[in-house]
Amino acid sequence: MTIEYPYLAASFRLQIDGITMIDFTECTGLAGDIGVEEYLEGGENRFPHRFPSRASMPNLVLKRGATADRGLWDWYAEYARTGQMRPRDGEVLLLAGVDGVLTPVRVWAFRRGWPVKITGPDLNAMSAAVAIESVEIAHHGLSLVPLSV
Repeated sequence: MTIEYPYLAASFRLQIDGITMIDFTECTGLAGDIGVEEYLEGGENRFPHRFPSRASMPNLVLKRGATADRGLWDWYAEYARTGQMRPRDGEVLLLAGVDGVLTPVRVWAFRRGWPVKITGPDLNAMSAAVAIESVEIAHHGLSLVPLSV
């Protein structure tokens, strides 16, 4: 019997078609749920029948220390400049140390994503905190990608 230990969630990498890879320290939104529709059948008073309805997935929200990289800001600003947003496919990679090398151990792929919100760092000269920026990405579906062993 082999014991499976969880991966330490130390680093995430965002890869988006046409934009450089970007490392993040926090990622939320790797989730999904399927709604439930209830049907009350006449004569059946013990319980309602329950059926699956629409699936939904929240936006991805990724946070990192601000850097000189402008890729995500330029992608977001594309809509303000042109009035059009080109959706892009991408992946969120969970990186963990495997045999001393930082390696993708889980990969979530999203389809037709676009940035719906981008937030620059809160600036305070009285604080020595890291300047954190975030991006929120809407998408048309998320899947867990099988990795070759």
